[in-house]
Amino acid sequence: MSKRKLVVVGNGMTGVRVVEEILALDGGDQFDICVFGDEPCPQYDRRMLPELLAGTRQERELTMHPFSWYTDWEISLHCGSRVTEIDRASHIVYARNGRRARYDMLVLATGARSQLPPLAGIYGEMGKPRAGIFSFRTLEDCRHISYAASSARTVAVLGGGPYALETACALRRRGCAVHVVHRESQLMHPMLDAARGGFLHARLSELGVQVHLGRTVTEVLGDQHVSGLAFSDGEPLDCDLIVIQEHFHPDIEIGIRAGLTIENAIVVDNHMRSVDDHDVYAVGQCAQHRGKVYEYVVQLWEQAAVCAQHITGRGRQLGFCGSHSRTTLNIAGTAYSLA
Repeated sequence: MSKRKLVVVGNGMTGVRVVEEILALDGGDQFDICVFGDEPCPQYDRRMLPELLAGTRQERELTMHPFSWYTDWEISLHCGSRVTEIDRASHIVYARNGRRARYDMLVLATGARSQLPPLAGIYGEMGKPRAGIFSFRTLEDCRHISYAASSARTVAVLGGGPYALETACALRRRGCAVHVVHRESQLMHPMLDAARGGFLHARLSELGVQVHLGRTVTEVLGDQHVSGLAFSDGEPLDCDLIVIQEHFHPDIEIGIRAGLTIENAIVVDNHMRSVDDHDVYAVGQCAQHRGKVYEYVVQLWEQAAVCAQHITGRGRQLGFCGSHSRTTLNIAGTAYSLA
C-alpha cells in the first residue's frame, strides 16, 4: 500500500520535533515526509544563539540534525524554500523559489518572525533599516551582529525578556558596553515576581550591563549609521549598535492567505488541527490554543507529541489541554524557573 504524503512547513525546533515524534511512532511506514525550511541550513538549536554570539559556542555545535539525518530517514528537505501559498482544495503547497509539494496531511510550524518597531529614524534611505540596527532571531542575524559587534563601542539592547537579557550578557562578554532598555518597570514581568526581577537587575549590574527601566524610546538618532536613542524623558543614550529583542510576532501570513481562522495565531483544537481544515495542523508559536500562544520549547514539544500521535493514530492519543510544564532559563549565570 502506498504511503501518504506528509508535508511539514518549518525546519525549526518545533517542526522537526513533530517529525521526530512521528518517526518514533513508526510513522515513516505511513508517510513520505517532506520538510520545507526558510533558512539555507539544517536544523539548529536557536536557544544557543546567544552563546554563539558570546563566542562560547561554535556554529557546528548548534546543529541538531545534519543533512545526513534527513537522508538516513528518507526525508525530502527543501532548505531556503519559504512556503508562501497553500492550495487547500488541491492539497499543494508552493514555495517562493518555485518548489511545490502535494500533501495528504500538512503541519505548519512557521514559528515567529521579528518586526522592527515603528520608531522615528529606524529606517534610512530606500526604506531599509539604518546601519547598526539588527533584530536577533536567526543564525544569519547572529553572524551579522557578531561582525558589527567586533567594532562597536556601545550597544543598546531593546527588550526586557529572557532572550534580550541573554543577548545583552553575550555582548558584554565580547567586551562591549551594554545597555538594556525596557519600557516596563521590571525585567521579565510578569514571568518573574518583583523580588526575583530585582535580583536579576542587580545581577546584570554586577556583570556590567546597565539597565534602563520604564523608558520609552521615541527616536533612533544618527545619519547613515545609528548614533543613539532618544527617550520620552531624560537624556538620550549614545550607542553605535542597536539589537532589538522585542516585537516578535507569530508568522501566520501563510495561514491568512490560506483562509484559516486567525486570531493572534492559527486557531487549533486539542489535537493541534486547524479548526477549519482537519488535514492542516499548526504547532508552536504560529498556533493558538484556547486563546493562548505558547513560546517555550518544553511547551511546544508537548504540542508536537500530541500532533504526531493524532496524525499517526498511534500512541496514547493525548489531547493538548494547555501546558502546565515549567521552563528553566539560565540568565546571567542564574537559573530561573518559569511557569
